[in-house]
Amino acid sequence: MRKVLNIVYEKMKEQLTEDDLKSLPSGTDIRWRNTAQWERLNMVKEGLLRDDSPTGVWEISEAGWAYLERSRQQEAGEDEP
Repeated sequence: MRKVLNIVYEKMKEQLTEDDLKSLPSGTDIRWRNTAQWERLNMVKEGLLRDDSPTGVWEISEAGWAYLERSRQQEAGEDEP
């Protein structure tokens, strides 16, 4: 998980706000990292990430790949009549 979050940070650090980089009131984690971990759980529940991956591994499911492809097509305007 740490490796994934480090990669996410490197890709997103320019978009993170000062509040994103603050510690949670509990002092146990940084706000954006905590939010990312909750979002991972939501994506598992939605079927976009596999729920049977080894601990610490975030693996895209077949449904997740399909969602990604649809998103790419929409961004490219390929699905418009």
